Parts: sequence; C-alpha cells; structure tokens
Amino acid sequence: MATVGNTYLSLKDKLAQTENGRIAHTIISMLTKSNVLLEDAVVRECNEGSTHKTTVRNGLPEVEFRKFYQGVNASKGEYTQITDTTGMLEVYSQVDKALADLEGDTEQFRANEAGAFLESMSNTVQENIFYGSKATNPAGFDGLSVRYDKISNDINSIGYRVLDGGGKGSNNTSIWFITWGDLHTHLLYPKGSKIGLIHEDKGAQTATDALGNMFEVYRDHYKWDVGMCVRDFRSTARIANIDVTKLDGADAADLIKLMISAYHRIKRFAKTGNTVIYCNETIETYLHFQAINKSNVNLTMDNVAGKPVVTFLGLPVKCADQIRNDEKQVK
Repeated sequence: MATVGNTYLSLKDKLAQTENGRIAHTIISMLTKSNVLLEDAVVRECNEGSTHKTTVRNGLPEVEFRKFYQGVNASKGEYTQITDTTGMLEVYSQVDKALADLEGDTEQFRANEAGAFLESMSNTVQENIFYGSKATNPAGFDGLSVRYDKISNDINSIGYRVLDGGGKGSNNTSIWFITWGDLHTHLLYPKGSKIGLIHEDKGAQTATDALGNMFEVYRDHYKWDVGMCVRDFRSTARIANIDVTKLDGADAADLIKLMISAYHRIKRFAKTGNTVIYCNETIETYLHFQAINKSNVNLTMDNVAGKPVVTFLGLPVKCADQIRNDEKQVK
C-alpha cells in the first residue's frame, strides 16, 4: 500500500504531457484546484472501443496434498467478467470577441472566462466517480457508491469492504479508501481517443443573440470521455452511514476505529497500488481536530511538499467536496 510521496503517474501527469501552451497549462491548473482526485487517479485506455472488459477472480481453485501413487482432483478458479462503460461529457464556451480583444491578452482572457465551465466539468466527473449511476443516467458510468452499496460479513464479497458507521437516516456521509492502480481502481478513456479533457479552440465564430441579431465570438469546445473500472474490489473500502449530525455527540461514530478496520480489510490487497483517503470538509475538519490530539498516534499532521497534510497510518487524507452529507443508510 503506497503512502505519501508516491511516484505513480496520475491523470494530472498524463494531461501535462499531452498538451502544451498557456491555455492548456491553465486548464490543468484549474482542474487540479477543483478536483483532488485528478492528482491521484490512474487512467487506462479501454480495450473495446468505449467499453472496457475485465475478468475478476472471485474464487480460488481447491488444492490438496498427494500421496505416492495417488491422484488428485482437477480444480479451477472462479471468474466473473465485468464490462465498464465511458460517458461523453461536453460543453461549449464563448465570449464576445470585441470584449476579449479589448483586454489586450486575448488568450489569457479566454482561459479565465472558461474557468467556470472547467470547474463544472471537473465537479461533474468527481461527483460521478462517487455517485454516478447508469440506472439514473444511462449516458454516464457507475460510480463507487453504486458498487459498494451493501454491507456483508462475507470476507470474499465487496460488501465486506463497506463498514457501518451506525447512521440510520439520510444525514450520512462516507469516508473512502481508494487504491489507484492498473490492478485496482482506475479511470478509463475510449480506445484510440485522446486522454482526459480535450480542448478545441474553435476560433472566431458568428453567434446570434435572443433577437436573432449576429455578433462575433471566440468559441471553445471542451470534451471529456471518462469512465471507471474497479479491477480489484478488495483494495478499496467505504466507511458508510456516518451521521454528520452526531459527530460531537456521545453516540458519534468511532471514526478512528472504523478507519483502522477499513485499513486492515484492504491492506494486503492494496500493496501494488496507491491508496488515498477521501472525505468531505465536515469529516476532514473533524479528523484535523483528532490529528492535533497528541495521544492519537494513528492520525497525524505531516508536511508534504511544504503543505500540512492529515495522514492516517501514512496515507494522505484529502477533501473531496462532492462527497455528500445527505447519503441514505447503506444496509
């Protein structure tokens, strides 16, 4: 299980290598600021067009000792084939050409104006990583909450990686231990296409106002084809049913105990990946208070690249604003 300071090549690194120039650099910077998963997520090309087929082993073959002159039974593992899909996220941005030219640095002005569109796309991707559902939005992809949606005591099931924080209503949130990697959880992009968010400068175009009158604009097209694959469900865990209204009460969820349990349920399966803990601001603030408690040796404040970072057993804890406080109870 990789810790702070890992050298895994993330989606952010890939984007930085595929496009150069001031606008491109600004796009990457804006996306990173609004999407913490971009710093960590590993991305892979689909193996079948816009879909990706993987085979998951969900049962080991039976083996036995053999005596001389005595045979053994044939055996095999149990496998399940899973198909993941990608969705097409797109938006156009346009600014009045006369206004952009008036500013002097037209290129930078256009990049600044595109910020809101980029943030919206980034937020949408991050929200779908957690909550995407093809059942409610067939054009998208299934997120983690759809996959880790049941609690089970079966050690071989995905539900064993879902821990119960005790919340019963709909004021709940989750803490996620996500392990990124080729053999773990990774994002997808369609086979033969460009990786990540694609920016196309449409240049000067003629637009019309509400009355049908024409004027000149600079138009940009942003497109992000993205999906997600959970190659090994055993290396990611969810602490669900954390009632945010009871965090300071006597019946609050014991987050440290739950985090220790989540850590050990995925530890031996996550060794070849990069594990990061994600929570929202409510939980991050609560954990920060816990981290400055000197008696708490599992949760600490570390300094990474000149920035203070809360870590749990060496794993960074990051704030993902798209994790909700109104999740329904997971059973």
